[in-house]
Amino acid sequence: MTALEIIQQLETASPQPVYFLYGEEDFFQRELVAALTRRLITPDNRDFNYESFDAKSSAVETWIEAAQTLSFLGGIKLVLVRGLDERTLDDKEVKRLLDYVDDPAPEACLVMTARKADRKRKLYKALTKIPGAAECASPKEPALAAWLRQRAKNAGKTLTAEAARQMIGRVGLKPGQLVSELEKVITFAGKTKTLDDRAVAEVVGETRLENVFDLTDALKAKNTARALRILNNHLGHGEEPVKLLGTIAWQYRLIWEVKHHQSTGTPSSRIAQKMGVHPFMAEKALQYTGKFSAAQLREGFRNLSWADRELKSTGRAPEGILKTLVLRLCSAGG
Repeated sequence: MTALEIIQQLETASPQPVYFLYGEEDFFQRELVAALTRRLITPDNRDFNYESFDAKSSAVETWIEAAQTLSFLGGIKLVLVRGLDERTLDDKEVKRLLDYVDDPAPEACLVMTARKADRKRKLYKALTKIPGAAECASPKEPALAAWLRQRAKNAGKTLTAEAARQMIGRVGLKPGQLVSELEKVITFAGKTKTLDDRAVAEVVGETRLENVFDLTDALKAKNTARALRILNNHLGHGEEPVKLLGTIAWQYRLIWEVKHHQSTGTPSSRIAQKMGVHPFMAEKALQYTGKFSAAQLREGFRNLSWADRELKSTGRAPEGILKTLVLRLCSAGG
């Protein structure tokens, strides 16, 4: 099951005795642990009914003993083990843990987390099959939009479908960041119950990492403002200037080579095969070959070579060099 499905299940069903939360989306791991904590732990019983361990610095037997020890105050104990994938268990430990998973203590809820789970290994192959296994990955856009709207509803607001789509379009498939932006929109709306796309446009900035081909399109259109915005978007997401320059240069070379094959009469369906690239890349480049003349591409290569020399041999700020490159490419003739 997905993390979202498990979270929804917890609203009505009793907790499972064992959970395995795995995947790169830490936000959903935190959400699931928080949901279980709200369900099982109170300020009065926390000292007796909640124990947390770091897998790297604790023993399997310690986790199991904690789960099997009855609480003085009664109720279900919550035992959390973080970072299971950061610890390599020997065969004896794997057997001990899986034996417990097969026959867990009825008055405990053991929760184990891991960012990675190699299902070829006996331990993870078994854990990912238990009823409480939850894959913590970012959902597809429709599921994420529905979840976002439900979260707004829980806060007493109505997030329109278009507003949810716009938020995802601006932020990307990033649940944690989307929640943060939703909270801003709710605060901005004040007493207004409906959160529409206008409210989102006012509050949510453009943070989604755009396709670098969008930069190529802006350069061809000589849309300097858009090209610089896309460049800043990539730099703001931590893209290394040298890597970004290499990506732009690769696109120009790809367009040049596809253009060459077109000029020799090579059918579009065979260009990718002759170039040894993925068909998607060749098809994407085909959309641009008619937009760039040979003279434009040659001038572009000269400007790219200049930027490469500047980045490698001068002490100038890399961001400034790339912005100058964009200005040169936008002003190129052809």
